[in-house]
Amino acid sequence: MASTLDSIKLQAMGFMTRSGGVHLSRTMMLAELTTLLEWAGTEASRDQYQAAICEQNCLAKPSGRSRQLTARHLTELYGLDPANPIFAGLLYFWCRDVEARPLLALLSATARDSLLRGAMSEILQQPPGTTITRDWTEQHIEACWPERFSPATRRSAAQNINGTLTKSGHLRGHVKKVRTPVEPATGAVAYALYIAWLQGGRGELLLQSPYCKLLDCDTDHFLALAASASSRGWMVMRRVDSVIDVDFPALAPVVNSAMSEIQANTAQEEML
Repeated sequence: MASTLDSIKLQAMGFMTRSGGVHLSRTMMLAELTTLLEWAGTEASRDQYQAAICEQNCLAKPSGRSRQLTARHLTELYGLDPANPIFAGLLYFWCRDVEARPLLALLSATARDSLLRGAMSEILQQPPGTTITRDWTEQHIEACWPERFSPATRRSAAQNINGTLTKSGHLRGHVKKVRTPVEPATGAVAYALYIAWLQGGRGELLLQSPYCKLLDCDTDHFLALAASASSRGWMVMRRVDSVIDVDFPALAPVVNSAMSEIQANTAQEEML
């Protein structure tokens, strides 16, 4: 029961807990997300985002079917609903830190795509200069999910995951991709902490979150960037040595609304 409730809470916060993901057939679609947010703005409603893709064809897709498929993939990756805490956080930091956008997109996609989340973990552990081929990533996918995917699907997933990590800056190159440390912008650090906080991380556990580790940042530099985000009013950080406590007042209404919905649904189920 506890694990089921935890799963419900994570889903309400915007996380995707089911297996699989968009990376079986697509990358994190950074260009499409950027165009959509430029077209519809960061204050649009869920219906307006869907209409921009499917009715106004802001992404210039050749058919109604491709528009619907693109809308579905983007929704799976990012939520595209301001009531979704993960997406609300993405929008908040997206319009405040342009430099952080590729990593903001990766952080959101990682929270919502279990295939990407699982497969890229080994890649990010490789030291700088390591060559990451599609075959290497395929082998890691097979090791994580033995005999689950056909060779063609596994090949597509490996190519898409490597493509996403190239867009985020974790890999460099075209055919030959090399592991390269990223230089996170302030907004990316704040968003990583926000996602870790949504997941239930507090105190020292925040810095141990895979979302924070995704940024290739040593503790001192990470905390300096977090302090910068706090000084800009993007979040609140209280620090004692390397232990931190964070809060996100600007995003609290969305998070509180999601929590209230969980409590209402739980109370209703208990009455039945």
